[in-house]
Amino acid sequence: VIVVVVSLVGVTETRASDFAEAGLKLFMQNKPLEAIPVLEKAASESGADEKLALYLGIAYQQAGRWDDAIAAFRRGLTSSVNYRHQFLFNIANSFFAQERNAFALEYYDQCVQVRSDYAPAYLNRANAKMRTGDHAGAVSDYSLYLSLDPSSAQAESIRKLIDLLGARAAEADRQKAEAEARAMAEAQAKQAIRDEVSRSLLEAAETTTNLSAGSGDVQGYEFDMSLDD
Repeated sequence: VIVVVVSLVGVTETRASDFAEAGLKLFMQNKPLEAIPVLEKAASESGADEKLALYLGIAYQQAGRWDDAIAAFRRGLTSSVNYRHQFLFNIANSFFAQERNAFALEYYDQCVQVRSDYAPAYLNRANAKMRTGDHAGAVSDYSLYLSLDPSSAQAESIRKLIDLLGARAAEADRQKAEAEARAMAEAQAKQAIRDEVSRSLLEAAETTTNLSAGSGDVQGYEFDMSLDD
């Protein structure tokens, strides 16, 4: 009986490692639909790296399955030690993509409570506040974002957005400025989500390297995660 138990444990450990490696490779090869079932198995294994649940949720995001993404992130959040802020951030992103702004704001708030220096959360919370018409709150968060990441590639457009929101102009100019600011906020939000995927790809690459020195080209993601209906 002891021999059988030891043998079964060995098989389980091998499969767990195989699921993680295979799921990460599919994720990195821009195959979210194929990666999802493999990452589900890998993330459900005992002692699985918490980042697997993070990548699973992002794969669901890429597939446009926002509720499944939220569920995956929430499962990962329950046992997360090192990446709680990223689980919360991605839950918020998923609600934002569905235009469920109140829920998005709630989770962005939780994210910055866990990591007060996590710049992307301030950017996307500002974008969510723009949607709800909280322009003063948006300006505050955009300013916080710039203070944390002054060299951001989006810094110039964000400063322009702040200027637009802060300008006191005639009613027609104000409406035009707000429309332009909203459009810019939507563009910033889409870019922030793309940046999150890119960051996760880099982490996945590092994880895969640790699991195996396997060969093969890694394809970058090129998709339009549209937030508009």
